[in-house]
Amino acid sequence: MPLAIAWTECPPDPPLWLQLREPLLQLLYQPWLVLPLLGGFSWWLSRPLPTQARLTALVALMLLLALLYSPMGTAWMSAWLEQQLPVMAPRAPRPSVPAVAVLVGRGPQVAEATTVVAASLVRAGAVSAVYVSGDAISTAQSLERRGVPSDQIAGDSCARTTWENATRTAAWLRHHHPGASVVLITDPWQLPRASAVFRRQGLQVQPLPAEPSFSSGQRNRIALRETAGTVLYALQGRF
Repeated sequence: MPLAIAWTECPPDPPLWLQLREPLLQLLYQPWLVLPLLGGFSWWLSRPLPTQARLTALVALMLLLALLYSPMGTAWMSAWLEQQLPVMAPRAPRPSVPAVAVLVGRGPQVAEATTVVAASLVRAGAVSAVYVSGDAISTAQSLERRGVPSDQIAGDSCARTTWENATRTAAWLRHHHPGASVVLITDPWQLPRASAVFRRQGLQVQPLPAEPSFSSGQRNRIALRETAGTVLYALQGRF
């Protein structure tokens, strides 16, 4: 009988603050809502200024914000995020403990890309196991279909943030693969923030991007999301 995937299921109901996160992000993705709201708020804040100065500042602000939703804005945010990738210490050429590949929940399109990369690492003998954090078990099953043995796959559906991805993965590694380094595989936009957070858990991290098949609109939304997430994590001192 084949071995089953070691998987941890968690209750599906997220805390209230997490339930509010997605509606707020959906608002961020709608320029026709965001721009008037920010414009009105900026106009109210600039009351002490002369009317002409207020209008000039408002127009400049609206143009700048509108650029964020353009291909130019996507390219700018993507380049800025890439610059946030932390400098990693070089790995030993022959580590005593085999590395473990880690995938984080980012939706089916990202999972399609990351499972291909992870399965190729397993076939090449570059990693000894794959851990899937904060995703549906279907991602683990996709690894199976790509030839990764069940006993080399584990994961959870519990982590709901990048911080929880890192803390839960670190706890699992300490128990099952103590001393193992991490080959962190996710989309290029999340990779800098995730790498920094995983490193904060004392893990040796090798970032490895997996490029999903995104439309230009999807690329813009994920760039906006990760730019906001990176700024938030920096303000929280999680880097």
